[in-house]
Amino acid sequence: MSAQLAPLRRPALLLRDFFAARTREELRAAYAALAAHMPDGFPPLGDAEAARLEYAFNRLFVGPDALPAPPYASVYLDADPLHMGPSTLDMRALLHSLGLAAPHDGQPDDFLPYELEAWHALTLLLDNDTAGPAAREALQWLCGEHLGRWLPVFLQRARQAGPPPELLAVLDALDVWRAASLQRSLYENA
Repeated sequence: MSAQLAPLRRPALLLRDFFAARTREELRAAYAALAAHMPDGFPPLGDAEAARLEYAFNRLFVGPDALPAPPYASVYLDADPLHMGPSTLDMRALLHSLGLAAPHDGQPDDFLPYELEAWHALTLLLDNDTAGPAAREALQWLCGEHLGRWLPVFLQRARQAGPPPELLAVLDALDVWRAASLQRSLYENA
């Protein structure tokens, strides 16, 4: 298992950092790290592009207006598309089972960066074989029943909002990571 998932760990953390960014400097640093790790398709990021990226990021994912593509699972998975729904509680339970907790920065437990962190933690548990079948089942649930269901809709909504090329490159990287992690987590043998 670890050999199949290990190449996806670094991109998961880089994507986590990008979607957790809150300032132009953090976005720029996270974008640069992604571009260095996955250079194909990442346009250069000068000052004008960084400003455009920050504006689009805030418009799509942060607010203050209604978000075209909220980065929260409950918006896509729950009957009522609200934050802090049953999907949030499912993620909270998973995080707690891993000995993790979402940071107290005002974001719910089903915030995309926290879910990427949970995926990373589960793959590390599988490496060390400290959790056995429970970790494998949790990873299958996270990839197949959770991330695998909401990320495609999130990505579609974000793309339909007309992001600039820089943000589109990040969305494409997330989509590639999603497809690879789903395939490797669900269908390849340990």
